[in-house]
Amino acid sequence: MAAPDLEKLKARVSGQDLEELDLACDGKTSAMKAYKDRAGKETKADYDAARDLYQETLERLWREHFPEEAPAPEGERFRNRKQAFDWLKAQGYKVSQGKFYGDCEAGSPTVHKDGSVSRYHVMQYGQQLDVERKGSDQDNQKSDEADLRKRIAEAEIAERKNDREKRQMDSEWLHRADAMVQMAAIMGKTRAALRRRFYTGYQEVIKKCAGDHARGNEVYEYLDNMLRQAFNEVAGNGKIEGTLIKHKANDADTAA
Repeated sequence: MAAPDLEKLKARVSGQDLEELDLACDGKTSAMKAYKDRAGKETKADYDAARDLYQETLERLWREHFPEEAPAPEGERFRNRKQAFDWLKAQGYKVSQGKFYGDCEAGSPTVHKDGSVSRYHVMQYGQQLDVERKGSDQDNQKSDEADLRKRIAEAEIAERKNDREKRQMDSEWLHRADAMVQMAAIMGKTRAALRRRFYTGYQEVIKKCAGDHARGNEVYEYLDNMLRQAFNEVAGNGKIEGTLIKHKANDADTAA
């Protein structure tokens, strides 16, 4: 289908659309004259931008006022860099117009002499943007993981340091494990001592209560059973509550 006809479009548009079209035409003409008079990188860039704006304005207004004659959007080439850039943005690719135009100037994607851009090259360009973005995300993830490992290591070092300081502070205190061992030993000795006392004294107990000496063994076994139950109750409680205080040697200990 034929490209948009400037004169035909001017005859159809009016008001703000006509002003916009005239500005785009004048901008392109002025930029082209400046480039011819002072050929250089800056004037070339100004001309390319003015030309793209003119082409985009012309095609947009043509689609609005001649929808039945609008060129099909599909094809092997985009008409200009602006159309290619708009397609990239519509596909969700993250790239600025300045970067895309700069990459076009560098030759990727390729811009043909008539200003058109290969659709295939633009698609490849978009895929490369995805690759670069994913690589950047992975780098950021690796950096975050390294930072996390560093903080964990620092926390472990600080914890070990605190443990050492705590052990040093606790060196004058009786530790729980040691206390439990000592208490178990005391309870065992206490039970053995009480059993001996019962064995040597149960006859006296019977005598004191005017009982039957012939049943002495029963009395002893009964007392021993009561003792065993009492100690089992203490052991079954599972814990010993109390406060451990710092040991301070008294004068007698010192003298000893």
